[in-house]
Amino acid sequence: MLLDTWIQEVQAKPVLNITKLAVPDAAKAVTTPPQEEKHVDFWGNVKKNDIQPGQLVNPKTCPWYLDDLKEQMAMYLGFLYFVEGDKEKALVWYKKILDCDPQTRRMDTSGEWNDYSRLKWGAEHGYLYAYPQELALYNDPRQKLAVLLFDFYFVTEQTAKAESIARRLLGGDLGLLKVQQREYPQFAYGVILDWKRNRALAFPEFMKVVRAGGDRLATFTQCRAAYAAANVSRRIDDEKVRRRGQELFARLIRHSHQNEFTYKARIEVALDLINEGRWSESLHLLRTMPDTAGDFKALAQFYLQRYEPMARDAQQKGAQQR
Repeated sequence: MLLDTWIQEVQAKPVLNITKLAVPDAAKAVTTPPQEEKHVDFWGNVKKNDIQPGQLVNPKTCPWYLDDLKEQMAMYLGFLYFVEGDKEKALVWYKKILDCDPQTRRMDTSGEWNDYSRLKWGAEHGYLYAYPQELALYNDPRQKLAVLLFDFYFVTEQTAKAESIARRLLGGDLGLLKVQQREYPQFAYGVILDWKRNRALAFPEFMKVVRAGGDRLATFTQCRAAYAAANVSRRIDDEKVRRRGQELFARLIRHSHQNEFTYKARIEVALDLINEGRWSESLHLLRTMPDTAGDFKALAQFYLQRYEPMARDAQQKGAQQR
């Protein structure tokens, strides 16, 4: 790999003529790049420190510069092998990320999700954010690669690039999309808006997907968008939108074809009912979780074990007060 060879050569070279590389004191405030690659924001999110125009970046002024190049190389080469379906080579390159980024290594050790863990999960499972049944809709190699690129940028938190890909797909830059093929990029665009906390704008984008099938939730992505819309509606200060979200949760629970998002909706509504003190309705939803729900069935059983004793206590207190 040419970049890999170049980085090794640069790292092996001693920095010569240091006086020529030195920056006058008056210019240091403008030209000095961040001394750490990442920082933790107020909310505990790990954010990358951006290089600004005019900042002088080289191995002397920016200690993490070469490691960052190596990390990006490992991510992109791993992604290319992932696209080709070579899981083992993808994992080999992804593993190199841990050698380049101490923050990612720390997060991985502590079990926190990070770029490496999400890419590793994708290589091991065969998909990143678009589910296999969604990816299968794209026969045009350009469009399928664009969907995978969106996923790559999204899971590595490069949201501006992800948004650009979603817009290009929806705008027809990569060929005309059929009705069902538009659903995932439309949903993906809503996800980006939600990520940016533009929830009032994200909700109608999700609803475009929901309504694509005549409001029948006829496809997997429509169910996925309905769940996303219902969830985001809780954080929008508009009673009509919130009621619409509740209706979507109810429709998902009643859906004739159960899937991950119908199961999630059942859990969400059950927990909401518990918070409202509506024990009977909540426990009924948990008890009737389908046997086909897998991990969600186990999660429902966990909540039943936790809340059934509390429901009995509440009923006994209610009977004593009467």
